[in-house]
Amino acid sequence: MTILQRSFFRSLALPLILLVCATPALALFGESGNASLFGGNNHELPTPEQAIHVDALPNVDAEAIDLIFEIIDQVYLYQHAFSFRLTDTHGNLLDDFSDFTVPDGKLKHDELFGEVQVYYGQLALRLPLDAIPLTDTVLEVNYQGCIEDTLCYPPQTSSFPLTFVSAEQMSFGAPAPEPVAAPAAPAPTASDDNGFFSTLSSQDANAFSRWLGSHSLGMVLLLFYVGGLLLALTPCVFPMIPILSGIIAGQAEPTARRGFLLSSAYVLGMAVPYTLAGLLVALFGAGLNLQFWLQQPAAIIISAVIFLLLALGMFGVFTLQLPAFLRDRLNAASERRQGGSLGGAALIGAISGLIVSPCVTPILAGALIYVASSGEAVTGALTLFTLALGMGTPLIIFGTGGSHLLPRAGEWMDDIKRFFGVVMLGVAIWLLGRIVSPSLTLGLYGVLLAVYGVQLGALDASGHRLRRGIALVLALYGAIMVIGAAGGGTDPWQPLAHRQAPATAHVASPGEASTGVYGFVDVSGQQALADTLRQAQADNRPVLVDFFAEWCVACKVLEETTLSDAAVLSAMQAQNMLLVRADITDIDRENQAIMAEYGIFGLPSLVFMARDGGEIPESRILGEMSAERFLSHLNTRVFPSI
Repeated sequence: MTILQRSFFRSLALPLILLVCATPALALFGESGNASLFGGNNHELPTPEQAIHVDALPNVDAEAIDLIFEIIDQVYLYQHAFSFRLTDTHGNLLDDFSDFTVPDGKLKHDELFGEVQVYYGQLALRLPLDAIPLTDTVLEVNYQGCIEDTLCYPPQTSSFPLTFVSAEQMSFGAPAPEPVAAPAAPAPTASDDNGFFSTLSSQDANAFSRWLGSHSLGMVLLLFYVGGLLLALTPCVFPMIPILSGIIAGQAEPTARRGFLLSSAYVLGMAVPYTLAGLLVALFGAGLNLQFWLQQPAAIIISAVIFLLLALGMFGVFTLQLPAFLRDRLNAASERRQGGSLGGAALIGAISGLIVSPCVTPILAGALIYVASSGEAVTGALTLFTLALGMGTPLIIFGTGGSHLLPRAGEWMDDIKRFFGVVMLGVAIWLLGRIVSPSLTLGLYGVLLAVYGVQLGALDASGHRLRRGIALVLALYGAIMVIGAAGGGTDPWQPLAHRQAPATAHVASPGEASTGVYGFVDVSGQQALADTLRQAQADNRPVLVDFFAEWCVACKVLEETTLSDAAVLSAMQAQNMLLVRADITDIDRENQAIMAEYGIFGLPSLVFMARDGGEIPESRILGEMSAERFLSHLNTRVFPSI
């Protein structure tokens, strides 16, 4: 093969490799879009308990209660829906925290409420106490959330029993067994009942901690190691690869043995912050509130700035290296040991461990709670050390087997360094996405992608066609993302979707005269709904029950688009289907009974009844659905069974 041919194939292969690598990276950055996370199966939508986890942590020094909201991707909380009550065990109000102001969130245009403040990801609140009560109390936390462009949950209330032992000691009980909230969805199957992975999927750090406490130390260490492997898949750990590759590539003669030693030193150094965290939490307990502090905007901004600096180093703006006095000593020591600096690798690993610490997941949160409850310093240090080893295992494998694949010099090395720099900038944007608006986040992604496309050769007429073509696609798509963000878009995969305005036909609103066989029949209350369904069965008519609430934005969207579509109305009219709208705006006992009877945990929920009065199997719809998909659903799942 000639030099020219080798050069061509190198130029051809590199953009393909980068494109393949960039695809999962972009997937990590996507925050919205109604198909990117939950898919098209409405039955896989999370319950409120799975989507939003609330935890209460004591802060005796500040005479306050720290609240942590863990919110899964594509779910957000309304600022205006928050309220808090502190009562005694008899229900007498002690404090309503009326002077407490919830911090600003992200601005979002809500079709029902207008411009509102919402929260994504994690939210940390501190409720100040006028004085520490001397009696047993209950903290009630009221909140409401929605899934982006899909459905809204009913207002939720979580209750936490608090026992104030003295002015110096305060302990929290488990959440009250019967919080006033929407009924849960049907129980999961028994295939992993109460198992490790079902605990993780519930996003419940306290449940994870309790599960750990019921098993032996050996089993706990094994599960912490597995948890570390899972953490290694998070976007904040991925950028450690170029840091490690830079250490290995800097060796004069990189070998598998040397790569193993350097990567092991790096991982052991990375484990130091986690080991210290476990030790401190075990010694001082939950009062440290590490999770609370790591979720503060300041910690997130610092982490984003660090990733920005690392990216600039990858772009060659400056050289990433230790201070001279440390570098000289480590180099002298490394020369005596024949080879690269293991101490330097360990120190960089320790710094890297600090960088990724704000990426708190249920595993790490549950680990800290478990360690705090154990109170044993050795156990705390050992478990968090094992967690860090799990996180570092893929890095050791990469360092051992990947050293032969690392480019030594030239354009290959520069291109790969620039690619990892782009990934690090993407992680910085991903971190900032927790505290800035989704539209701004989309715009930043677009600018990053467009600039990278230009740098890769989108405007280079002399470059190879395939490389230039890929670069043009990246640059153009980045420009589309910027345009979408300027118009209020938030979805990286569908940046212009918000501009679509589907044509709809008018449908009679509840209370208006029906223009045909159909009109929505408004019902309120359990008895009225039951009577309406009985009458439909007597008339031999199938029924669509639209469970609706005034606070449900997605319900409004579904009615104004899908349920008013001319083709949809015509299809349902042909089957003589009765349309019923059940109003469950007020989450009182009667409406809770309705939701429990029909298994409703989020709105909108559409339930189809056959002519015999029974629910049609596999026909229920949760959340928004386009008119086209709704019509297909009618023809394949509903009409054949009515």
